[in-house]
Amino acid sequence: MEYDEDSEQFIEPETSDSDSAIGDTNSTAYTESLRSSLLQSIEENGRGYHRYRDGHYFIPEDEQEQERLDMQHEIFLITMNRRLYYSPLSRDNLHNVLDIGTGTGIWAIDFAHDHPSASVIGTDLSPIQPSFVPPNCKFEVDDYEEPWTFTQKFDFVHARMLAGSIADGTSLFQQIYNGLAPGGWFELQDFAFPVRSDDDTMKGTAFEELNEKLCKALDMLGRDGGLAEKFRMLMLNAGFENVVEVKYKWPQNQWPKAKNLKKLGLWNMCNTLDGLYGFSARLCTQVLGMSTEELELLLMACRNDIRNTKIHAYWPM
Repeated sequence: MEYDEDSEQFIEPETSDSDSAIGDTNSTAYTESLRSSLLQSIEENGRGYHRYRDGHYFIPEDEQEQERLDMQHEIFLITMNRRLYYSPLSRDNLHNVLDIGTGTGIWAIDFAHDHPSASVIGTDLSPIQPSFVPPNCKFEVDDYEEPWTFTQKFDFVHARMLAGSIADGTSLFQQIYNGLAPGGWFELQDFAFPVRSDDDTMKGTAFEELNEKLCKALDMLGRDGGLAEKFRMLMLNAGFENVVEVKYKWPQNQWPKAKNLKKLGLWNMCNTLDGLYGFSARLCTQVLGMSTEELELLLMACRNDIRNTKIHAYWPM
């Protein structure tokens, strides 16, 4: 077949000999080169965002965010009494494990350490996970909402804090169900927007205004920030059985009387303050059209609200 050089189908070949001996294209050097290109974050508002499928996730991936994610992992451990999961897993039948939206990979790494006979895969849009991991743990750049190409079925699928990133919950949950081995388990831990209070102490605050704006922006993007409150229904509709829902409240600061909740509130206050700009920047400026100055003024007031123990706000988990 002949091609016209002016047509869209024509690709001009390299005529020099410089690439005549390219070697093994599956080599570590080429893999690291591709990985390096993905590691080059997109810089916006002074923060770094993932390059692969840019726009599918509104929170940064940079070092500051990675530190916050690892801190958030500790909050989950405090909440769950140092447990990584609640599912009644059988170590004898635990061979393949998948952690979707793995982030820094800290959950997958901890799980792999605790279950050395299981093969653990963590997937994420960002290749920000460490290189030195347990031998039974590996990470892949992947979009969990795209059709899965795994050749194996999984005995356990885990996901955490996907809030605001799921476009089609029905399709995702069905895909997870279909990807499980017989007798397999799926566990999801998440937060339902917006942050709220039960006694109206958050009413009329700048922090309430920000939460309303974030929910509006997510809705404009076709994302349901409160999807976590529908997880049980989605799981049942997908065919899951023995569905158990455990609810928690993460205090926004140290306002609770109980010591354990006061401690949890302190951790979550730091978690929120560290992530506040990252949570808000893209949604408020790109989606809602706020100026940087307007956003900064709103966040300044929000930081005062987040520290104010007279505001009894919490994250519904």
